[in-house]
Amino acid sequence: MQDTRKDSLAGIIYGEIVYWGLLFACVVVVIGSVLSFLGHNYVPVSYWISAIWQGKSVAEIWKGATGSLPNGHWYLSHLTTGDGLTALGISLGVFPVIPGLLLCGATLIKEKEIFYGLLAIGCGIVVIIGLLGLVPAS
Repeated sequence: MQDTRKDSLAGIIYGEIVYWGLLFACVVVVIGSVLSFLGHNYVPVSYWISAIWQGKSVAEIWKGATGSLPNGHWYLSHLTTGDGLTALGISLGVFPVIPGLLLCGATLIKEKEIFYGLLAIGCGIVVIIGLLGLVPAS
C-alpha cells in the first residue's frame, strides 16, 4: 500500500536544518570528548564527576573549579580544551533550532497557517533569548 500523504514544506525545512546542524554539532562534541579523554581540559574531568556525585550545585561546582561562576559563553576562550570544545558543540546543537523555527514559521505564515507560524516564530525568539543569555540561569 502506498502512502499518499504529502509532507509539509515547513516541516521539511525545519527537519533538514535541525538534522544537518545537529549532525555537525555531534562531530564537534565527539572531537571535544576525545580531547577530554586525552586529558587536555580546562577543568579536570575527575573534578566534574566527583563534584556532581557529591551533589554540589552548578554555582558550587564552578566556584570550586575556577573560583567564580562564568558568564555567558565561557567556552569561547577555551576552544583548545576538550570541555571547551564539547560545550561549543552543545551550543551548536541548540543553534539550528533558531533558523529552523524562524524559517518554518515564515513558511507556515506564507501557507496561511498564521497561528502556527507565529507560534513557531515566538518559540524561535525564546530560544534566541536563552542562547544570548539575556535571562539569568540562577
